Amino acid sequence: MVGQRYYLMRKNEIVTLLLLDDKGEIISFSRNMTDRANEVAPLGYKGIPDKYIYRWWKDRSIPVTRDHIDELLSRKGFSSSQYLTKNLGLSLTDYYWIKPVDSSLTWEKVNLFENDFHDNILLPGLEKDDVSDSVPRYSPNSSLQGNIEKTWTIVNGDRCIIKGNHSALSRESLNEVIASNIHDLQGYDNYVAYELVEIKGKPYKYGCISKSFTSTEKELISAWDVWSSEKKDDNTSDYEHFINVCKTHGIDHEQLRNDLEYQILVDYVLTGYDRHLNNIAILRDSETLRFIRMAPIFDSGDCLFANKPVPKNMHELQKMEVTSFAKTESKLLKLVKNYSAIDLTKLPPASYIRSIYEKDDNISDPFINSVCEWYEKKIDMLRKLQLRK
Repeated sequence: MVGQRYYLMRKNEIVTLLLLDDKGEIISFSRNMTDRANEVAPLGYKGIPDKYIYRWWKDRSIPVTRDHIDELLSRKGFSSSQYLTKNLGLSLTDYYWIKPVDSSLTWEKVNLFENDFHDNILLPGLEKDDVSDSVPRYSPNSSLQGNIEKTWTIVNGDRCIIKGNHSALSRESLNEVIASNIHDLQGYDNYVAYELVEIKGKPYKYGCISKSFTSTEKELISAWDVWSSEKKDDNTSDYEHFINVCKTHGIDHEQLRNDLEYQILVDYVLTGYDRHLNNIAILRDSETLRFIRMAPIFDSGDCLFANKPVPKNMHELQKMEVTSFAKTESKLLKLVKNYSAIDLTKLPPASYIRSIYEKDDNISDPFINSVCEWYEKKIDMLRKLQLRK
């Protein structure tokens, strides 16, 4: 069978042998793995070993649903899988990569936590094609997930991610800054801080930038991979199943529950509707493989009706679906035991929301008014829940 052989690696340890076709897709892989290889394999592998590696590799490449990605990649002459293969499957969230079997490459030579990278193909206005040939031409963007325009870059030595927006408005980026401010005012210590950045050549005025929270000591595992790594009991909710699996990996489950409840309540106040299980994650120790804590709260841009119609009344709001451990806000709230996990007296006023939105001249006053009104209503609704308790 024609194909190129690669080792799937975790740092310098071999997980398995892959056979890839010229499109960068897996033809087959070796199932003859050692106990240690099974231990360090991508976590979800333990749940469905015969299918997971195929799905894991496919999901690792850039989503073709991302804005303009087909056009941008075809301009470079790649499919998303080819782009992933060209860049050895490297990421800035974990330690997995592929190594040609006849190669002498090592983790120390290729990892992007410590080695420079370039090629901001995903936001063409930020491309850096002036990098010398001495710099490895590997990019973490080939494994960058999500449907919004984004790119990794290096700023003053820090690994940073720059994100754009789905439309000609800056709403998602502005929402990230609003969420960051809320966490700061609450004194919460586990969130990603976002700042606005102007991006040239785009219809929207602002994107946002944040520093990486992974490193050579801490890697990221999505809640989806955690959840799917063990079979769920029919009598256990998705939410409790996730917590239970985390407990088996050594996490402080009470801290985890507190972090989850806080996140649910902040999302509720902001009417966040896209907290799917790839927007929740766990940090894992690189050596012991023990779970450390829930990852800092990230990707809060899909809130405040950024890409949803603003409801005309409470009935429409209650019908609005969310993507998370439950399908509606009311069902998510039932998972919370401590409604006082956020301090309502430390939330910013609606005037702050208005001041942030007014940075983008293209956002209409009627929309801003509606967002501010719903924000105040949500605070009042949560206050009533707190008083009942």
